[in-house]
Amino acid sequence: MKFGADTWWLVGLAVTIAIGIIGYFLKRTMSKQDQHEADINHIKLTYVTKEEFKELKSDTATSMDKLQKDVEEIKVNTLSKADFYRSQAKTDDKMDKIYDMLIELSKKG
Repeated sequence: MKFGADTWWLVGLAVTIAIGIIGYFLKRTMSKQDQHEADINHIKLTYVTKEEFKELKSDTATSMDKLQKDVEEIKVNTLSKADFYRSQAKTDDKMDKIYDMLIELSKKG
């Protein structure tokens, strides 16, 4: 069986197209593989082990307990806004009485 030049031309074209398609899918597969490798390396650099997570969780719980105790201590040991205003009002009343006494003393004077 003999093939003519135009038959070989068609075979060559088909082989070229097949190699192009195979090359395209191979390149796409390799690109995905490279991306997966980069993602895996990123995960390796940033992952947390169970022990580290438990330690972090324990530290966080301890810190939260300490903060809660500090907040309670602040509530107990600080003056509220209403108490401050009452105290200032009492001081103002005392100052007014002192000024009134001074005015009376200067009038009698």
